Amino acid sequence: MGMSDVAMTFDDLDDQPLSALAPKERILKTASALFGRLSIHTVGIDRIIAESGVAKMTFYKHFPSKANLIATYLRQKNDMWLEMLSAATDAPSLSPPERVLAVFDVLGGSFGTPSFRGCPFVKGMAEFGPDANSPEIQSIISSYFDSLHNLVASLVGPLGLIDPEKTVVQILSLVQGSIVMAQATSNPAIAAANREAAGLLLEVGRKASLHP
Repeated sequence: MGMSDVAMTFDDLDDQPLSALAPKERILKTASALFGRLSIHTVGIDRIIAESGVAKMTFYKHFPSKANLIATYLRQKNDMWLEMLSAATDAPSLSPPERVLAVFDVLGGSFGTPSFRGCPFVKGMAEFGPDANSPEIQSIISSYFDSLHNLVASLVGPLGLIDPEKTVVQILSLVQGSIVMAQATSNPAIAAANREAAGLLLEVGRKASLHP
């Protein structure tokens, strides 16, 4: 499901007062804010219902279970984030190395927003590990990391590096490390610092491919 299939993203929801939204979007806006500030497991359905201002029957009409709500929340986060990355890295004016580095430009923009709360998928991994009986949620989390890997691999591939997979793993480590550090320090400059590190990795890799 791409962004065109999502009626309203979480960024859209953040821009509107709760009272202006339809019940389903009110539930999603409330759940997103609570999941981001607290944790998925500690936020109960009753609190989401109370803070969204919908009736319990209305909640269950749109979301048959909390697991279904969590899956919808993560799926929209996945679509929104990957679409943002794809749009930024597809800019025709960028050189192949700059397409890779554009990932960190998107990160920097995200880190500077009031709604930044870290990576919901890293948080999801912590709350829905291998022992959790939540196959749909686990599948969405796994799919996100696979999609992110594939996106970065598609950007690194045209560079003609000797060991492109190694570089993909290094870039992904810098991406996820940036997100964790930005959350821990509230410092949006983390993205620029790791962008520079990624640029050095690409430069070394390209030189090695020219002079093996």
